[in-house]
Amino acid sequence: MPVPYTSLDLAPADGAGGASTPQRDVLVDGRALLHRLDEVDGVDAVSPLAADLPPTIRAGHAELLLLADGTRRVIHSCPDCDDPGCGAVTAVVERSGEDVVWRDLAWQTGPAVDPDRDVYPGIGPYLFHGATYRAVLHRLLAENTGDTDEPAGTLRAA
Repeated sequence: MPVPYTSLDLAPADGAGGASTPQRDVLVDGRALLHRLDEVDGVDAVSPLAADLPPTIRAGHAELLLLADGTRRVIHSCPDCDDPGCGAVTAVVERSGEDVVWRDLAWQTGPAVDPDRDVYPGIGPYLFHGATYRAVLHRLLAENTGDTDEPAGTLRAA
């Protein structure tokens, strides 16, 4: 059965993952991914694309997500550091033709994921239109360099 396309946004997400202050989060189909994960298994994590993290962290993660090379990438990480070993939500990010898929979302605390234990059941895979996926991440990169006039939190791809 084919996977339907999913919209991708980066927008404020209040209280995601048990956080007490608002932060920018990854939204899929208009809903905070962290809220979806929290319903399955409580998660204390933030998006490395969050507005309150240093721009170099945001840029580095955006660049890795743009690669879409079939490697497991961090989607949300520990709120205090950027180390997946501390606990992170990861996904295999790969191309499907011109499009991008996030699949096998999992809670990772070491060098590898045990699919029988760590993968979030019923979460994903997410199929994004390639051009709009790249546009969201490129706009975030431009935001880090000041090359855009759009306010933070308005990035959207459908």
